[in-house]
Amino acid sequence: MSSLAKKITSLLFRTCQDRAGGMAIALAIALPALAFVATGALDFTDAMVDRGQMQGVADASALAAATQLAIDSSSATVQRAESYAQSQLKGLLSDWTTTITSQIVNDGTAVQVLISATRPALLQNMLPQGGWNVSVSATAQTEAKMPLCALGTSTSGANAVINLTQKAQVTAPNCLMQSDQNIAAQNSAQISAGAVQAVGAATGSISPTPLTGAAPMPDPFFSININVPTLCTDFNLTFTTGTQYLTPGVHCGIIIVSDNATLILQPGEHYFFAAVLTLDNQAVLQGTDVVLVFDQTSSFSFKHNADIELEGRQSGPLAGFVIATTRDNSQTFDISTTSAHTLLGVVYIPNGLLSINGNSKVAEASSLTVIVANSMTISGGADLTLNANYSSTGVQVPPGVGPNGASRTYLTQ
Repeated sequence: MSSLAKKITSLLFRTCQDRAGGMAIALAIALPALAFVATGALDFTDAMVDRGQMQGVADASALAAATQLAIDSSSATVQRAESYAQSQLKGLLSDWTTTITSQIVNDGTAVQVLISATRPALLQNMLPQGGWNVSVSATAQTEAKMPLCALGTSTSGANAVINLTQKAQVTAPNCLMQSDQNIAAQNSAQISAGAVQAVGAATGSISPTPLTGAAPMPDPFFSININVPTLCTDFNLTFTTGTQYLTPGVHCGIIIVSDNATLILQPGEHYFFAAVLTLDNQAVLQGTDVVLVFDQTSSFSFKHNADIELEGRQSGPLAGFVIATTRDNSQTFDISTTSAHTLLGVVYIPNGLLSINGNSKVAEASSLTVIVANSMTISGGADLTLNANYSSTGVQVPPGVGPNGASRTYLTQ
């Protein structure tokens, strides 16, 4: 009880004990003072509740902004933090006048948000004098973790989303592999990565010891618009000899590159509509600054000794991707060739299966390779290599993976 309240209570008690006084007189004297104290206490409680809400908004705004630092450390991130806080406060504290400021601190690794607010006190600004003045702050730190280079996004079914069998291997020394369900290295198969984690179980020869029970990782490219035009540029192509060039466009029907033919894809977006792309025998498929995009019914099969040398787009809306499919594509994409040495960029098959089979290395000549697929199987003696040399190429992976991917964000104050 406050000292003022104690004094009022004592006075009331003494008055009531005085035989010359009456209860009516006592109440007449005490009630205004008690009302004053009660009003002040209520106003104080409301102000502290409002302060708690301001702190929650400051915390949420700092966390939201800190998660964007890896993508954008410019003043735009600061402005987004302030806009986010303003939107959260709108309608929440209508009787307060608020000022929101934010800044990037800790050498560009944290965001600080400050909220200052004032409002009149109920007791004509007497308690407290001049009205209420409240200030809260929050600082959220972002901490880089192992860059993501392989993600199996499926959450359904009993089989492992990332499944290695026989003598297959995955070598990913400097990056993270994650399964949003189970991950398995069966028989003599092995996984060696910078880090491995699974939402479900992880079994087999996996190094380092995998983290299980991990939080699901959403598709990092879910918001990217991937569509395939339906107006065909060419139809039913066959290449069996010599060196041929294919300009960007919409390729339809059956497309075969076989024998000793070399097909060079010229820079740009190569769309496949109702198409099957097959590479066979000693065929060669080359392309620099290209992306192959497959619609719902399209797929590819790279088999036998076909040579694959593909480097992803360096600009445009699909910059960083080397292979992509539309989200309604549930086809199987088969790499069983002995010579798939270069897949530089992101291989994105959000609802299909990537099947890698054979007896040789895959993608080992690429500076970087990132795979995001609904599920993937690696079998035989195939050795999938996922390099993470992000600074050695003009192909920059999009936000969400690689150096712009997995990070931990937390409040420091």
